[in-house]
Amino acid sequence: MKTDFIVGTRQSKLAMRQTQIVVQLLKKKFPKASFSVKKIVTEGDRNLKDSLQKIGGKGVFIKEIEQEMIDQKIDFAVHSLKDVTPVLPDGLMISAYPKRESPYDCLVSAQPYQSLDDLPKGARIGTNSSRRQGQLLYLRPDLEIVPIRGNVDTRLKKIATEHLNGVVLAEAGLNRLGVDLSDFYQLSLKETILPAAGQGAIAIECRQADADTRALLATIDDQQTRECVTVERAFLRKLGGSCNYPIGSYAYEEDTKIQFTGLVASTNGHKLFKKAQQGAIDGPVGTQVAQSLIDEGALDLIK
Repeated sequence: MKTDFIVGTRQSKLAMRQTQIVVQLLKKKFPKASFSVKKIVTEGDRNLKDSLQKIGGKGVFIKEIEQEMIDQKIDFAVHSLKDVTPVLPDGLMISAYPKRESPYDCLVSAQPYQSLDDLPKGARIGTNSSRRQGQLLYLRPDLEIVPIRGNVDTRLKKIATEHLNGVVLAEAGLNRLGVDLSDFYQLSLKETILPAAGQGAIAIECRQADADTRALLATIDDQQTRECVTVERAFLRKLGGSCNYPIGSYAYEEDTKIQFTGLVASTNGHKLFKKAQQGAIDGPVGTQVAQSLIDEGALDLIK
């Protein structure tokens, strides 16, 4: 088995931190292995002006990294799973999902709020996610959604510079980066906003034909994380969507069963389709819920 590996990643702070987490996990298992990190600039990194939907949606943060893998310039890649398209390029596979961080979103603000109901009428909320936007406007049609992009620090600064009442961020990113929020207030949206498929999970992708790398990565795969995100991604795949669509998808295990909730919203918040269902751990519950929502007309919202 080879002992030298090249790891591909985006160059953002969060991507580098997640890569560091993966390398540390692997180093514990294989102390003699060496890992060199190759930073790769993606389309989503180059174009910070346009919305992700305008750039092209699917795969804007991973295409260039996947190409380096196909060209055998890197051995494996570390991604935020929610950035990974539901269908992978031929010859590639997700070999490991380390244990998941928080899958939930939170509202970060300069003023304390106990719930979304506490936000003033017409409050300005920063997010570039159509999923968050659709659910927020469904609950509070009066909100003004302000598109913001950039890293966590940039988004936090925009609370002041864009006169925002708050920004919606993923808890996982804040936790992994250890962001200092002492100047802000944080409201969990666990009970309010359904996460994106795979949110809070790291995906490690490699070539299917690379047996050595697959064997290496399999040692840090977390079975429960894999089982849950597989259901979430099956829901997304059936709908033909990606993380840039107004689609929520969350699964967790309880009493040897999968509890799954799927959602499709219109970006203006006027319509929202949502369904919760219990299923077997290796069963088709994600696909079944997607089909139920399709039968109700949910595809009209994401065409």
